[in-house]
Amino acid sequence: MKRVRWLKVDWPVSMQKLGERMKAQLFTPNSQEGFVVERVTDEFVEGCFIEKLTIQEVTTDPFGNELESERVVYRSVDFTLFENHPQIELRTPPRSTKEFIQKLSELCDAELEVEPLTIQLMDWVRTLQGNLKQNLVVDAIQISGLELEQGINAKILLKSERDVREAMQNLIGKARFMPEKVQLKISMGANKTVPLHLANTGTVNITSDYYTYLLPILRKTLPQKFEL
Repeated sequence: MKRVRWLKVDWPVSMQKLGERMKAQLFTPNSQEGFVVERVTDEFVEGCFIEKLTIQEVTTDPFGNELESERVVYRSVDFTLFENHPQIELRTPPRSTKEFIQKLSELCDAELEVEPLTIQLMDWVRTLQGNLKQNLVVDAIQISGLELEQGINAKILLKSERDVREAMQNLIGKARFMPEKVQLKISMGANKTVPLHLANTGTVNITSDYYTYLLPILRKTLPQKFEL
């Protein structure tokens, strides 16, 4: 599975200008950090941000002697930055993207405010279903904030071999709730189903075999209206 996450930002500079500034800070064999820029257009910038990290390690031999060594690792963030929604796309990002976001802010003259998404997850599912040629089944939904009584909320996971959306609606009625995660199965023919995991943070896990096919559709259908 490959993980993709989208973020929101209002760009203070154009994509062309941002691409030019990245090209002025390219990653080289002697760099500690920098960019590899693949494509720059008026609509988007595509590339990778790389950090070189030197890790100090201490090991103890059988005689109690401490041995110090260094290990070099590279941490990278594959990205596409769009002029319009969705503005930031991170593909298989590391656990922390703090350095990448800080570097983007520097390139934008420290005028960048990156915001996480909290989207209407079921709207995303409905729009996705309308854009897919294949049949889609929602076989798991995790919801939170289900108001059972005043001051009493529940977090629930509905799971089945069949679609659980109708059962969810029957359960919640008109109560307030927040869908957090959804698991889908997409029929690809010849008795093959492809799993897909969506989260209301604008995050998706896509099976590698259908990554190239599904990513543009997921990006296109990502809701532009967000939960407050």
